[in-house]
Amino acid sequence: MNFDGTLQKQASLQTYPAEWIDFSDLSGCRGYCTGESLRKIRSRLRSRKHRRVTLIGPGNYHYVTYVLLSEIRQPFSLVLFDHHTDLAMGDGSPYLSCGSWVSCALETLPLLERVIIIGANVPAAGGAAEWPDKVSVIPERDVRRMTAEMIARTVRALAPGLPLYISVDKDVLGPDHAATDWDQGSMSLRQLLDVIRELKRTRPLAGADICGEMPLGPIDLLSGERLRHLKKNERANKAIVDALLAG
Repeated sequence: MNFDGTLQKQASLQTYPAEWIDFSDLSGCRGYCTGESLRKIRSRLRSRKHRRVTLIGPGNYHYVTYVLLSEIRQPFSLVLFDHHTDLAMGDGSPYLSCGSWVSCALETLPLLERVIIIGANVPAAGGAAEWPDKVSVIPERDVRRMTAEMIARTVRALAPGLPLYISVDKDVLGPDHAATDWDQGSMSLRQLLDVIRELKRTRPLAGADICGEMPLGPIDLLSGERLRHLKKNERANKAIVDALLAG
């Protein structure tokens, strides 16, 4: 997906058989999405030919996952790797946002049977009773001490028998493995890849997406630091895509 040109600057992504869907002409879609822009996004996505892995772009557009989930026609679970829960409750605003799309999905998508959020930074006092029905969180503090197999086993126990949709916001990763414009977690890229492989080994995927790019404007391309961020994210994206497509 092309919202701001960031993904188009990642040369290795051009090696995959893929199609680009352009949204660079849209307004009212960064962070919060107006109803009109959401209708245009939904319409353009409907015409695409490939539906295996979607690269969204910066995390400000993570709400697009909601649109992708709404296309699924069988019961499924969402496995969300994210340093944030994206469970903000609606306040009467007509906008869908990158911080509230999971809540919206739970309220409006009856085929979404379970949401498992991995790597979120949540208060230590937060217990299961504090999360909405259908939601389980494996917090960042637990992820630090768990192996990939332990995480995958927990996911399988929480969502028995269901196909999985995997959504990765790279802000779940530590700064050595990705660079985003949100606060970041501490998961390693290797741990993330190993969890994905473990889940794929035993469950069919209903789809997958990746977001969490560092937005890059034209002047940012003159910054050596920003270019290093770009390459770091490009390497992470390629590794995640390869893990999702393997087999």
